[in-house]
Amino acid sequence: MRKYKIIIWGLGSVARVAVRMSMEKESLSLVGAIDVDPKKVGKDAGEVFGLGKTGVIVSSDVDKVLAMDADVVLAYLPTDIDKQGNINAKPAVESFCRALKAKKNVITTVPINYYKELHPEIFKTIDDCAKENGMTYTPYGLLPGAFGSYIPVILSGIVERVDKIVLNSGEDDQHNTSGWITYFGYGKDPKEFNSDLLANYIINYYKVGVYEIGSRLGFKFDDFKSTHEVFAAPQDLPTDFCEVKKGTIYAHRYNMTGFVNGEEKVALHYVHRVCHTIVADPPVDSTIHMEGLTNLDVELKGMIPQGEGYVTSTAPTISAIPSVVEAAPGWQQALDLRTIIPVL
Repeated sequence: MRKYKIIIWGLGSVARVAVRMSMEKESLSLVGAIDVDPKKVGKDAGEVFGLGKTGVIVSSDVDKVLAMDADVVLAYLPTDIDKQGNINAKPAVESFCRALKAKKNVITTVPINYYKELHPEIFKTIDDCAKENGMTYTPYGLLPGAFGSYIPVILSGIVERVDKIVLNSGEDDQHNTSGWITYFGYGKDPKEFNSDLLANYIINYYKVGVYEIGSRLGFKFDDFKSTHEVFAAPQDLPTDFCEVKKGTIYAHRYNMTGFVNGEEKVALHYVHRVCHTIVADPPVDSTIHMEGLTNLDVELKGMIPQGEGYVTSTAPTISAIPSVVEAAPGWQQALDLRTIIPVL
């Protein structure tokens, strides 16, 4: 069995699962870890998360770690956004190219996904860098990624024709203590919350999945529309990070749809909320609905599990390692790779 040497760049919630998996999987060997947090630098990568010793010390010296012998860099870097809520791809692109120039394949959960159509100049920068250095770059996670394009497109192969596809999904943030939770304004007055700023960021984050599904199914959108709904709590709700009083924000729903000649072709409805076991609406069920020949309905239960909720964001990147290492150089979407299955 081949052992893949990995470097993890960015030790946040997603990386916690990656470190644990590297300790448990026979085919994985963690050789380097990069972070700038002084609370993590100089400590064992496993002990940072209370997982025990890995023998790998977290370093802030990017070039030193990238010079190590490794097959792939798992880039779990923070998403940078500007004052208008737009994703600022520049820092991530620079980091990806830095790793590619160090002769490392790159797999990332940063939402720079399917930019060939949406941002061709960024796609070309990364694609050219990867090809020049004989390496592969793959953006892959849960959504954008596994649920928001890979799984729906794979499922479309068992029907004769797809006329329309609708994805519903979401997550309950009740026990989520990540820093970005503050973006959603849980517990704040809806009238005083800048919902437009948040909507711009979230929709730009997720809509790439809509575009990739549309492209893979042969839909060339001539229109794209999005909406954002804010929900006020019907009662007091408990969370791990704030007090959500009745009448304050407890949920958001984002609707993103691609159209062809006025007809809805691909839609994604995504919910961020708290306390779904106390208040049912809006639901966070994960479903895929296809209309065509024939119609198909699929529900995925536990897609974002409670507890170690980032496992389904991290696992796709880990499972993709063999396929990425074996792939042709350049920017490769997960759907361009050989079938992705769990590593052992």
